[in-house]
Amino acid sequence: MKLPQQLKEDVNNELSFIIKRMGEEPDIGKKMYYYSAVKGAFERAGRLYYDREIQVVTPIVDITYALINDRINHIKIGDATVPFSDSMLTQLIEGLVELKQAINEDKTVYPAIEKLMEVAYLSSGPGFYTRSFIDYIQSQRKSPEE
Repeated sequence: MKLPQQLKEDVNNELSFIIKRMGEEPDIGKKMYYYSAVKGAFERAGRLYYDREIQVVTPIVDITYALINDRINHIKIGDATVPFSDSMLTQLIEGLVELKQAINEDKTVYPAIEKLMEVAYLSSGPGFYTRSFIDYIQSQRKSPEE
């Protein structure tokens, strides 16, 4: 994503703040509160400068927030059928770091938003099942020597 220098600095400053707060905050609900601000950062950027990748990042972040937040809300009310692990939160933050880096380096943001979308998918019932099934198949393929 190639943004004008000032806009790049503004978006990256906001991403730095979000990443820092998500990393420091122990409460998962508050982590997601900060994550929700990513959409706002890109919406503001998209109003000042047209870029196709901004037009993709904004709804992807909104969708990932909604899916992950839904899972967290289910867990809070006692439905822990589909877990949301610390490693998934770590991956979410890593995706934001990669997004920020791509913007800094004028590279495509698609690999970073793919990571964000993967976390959201894994937090869903179908995603959890698919990951569990793939892990099962891989465990069955291991040779007895391993």
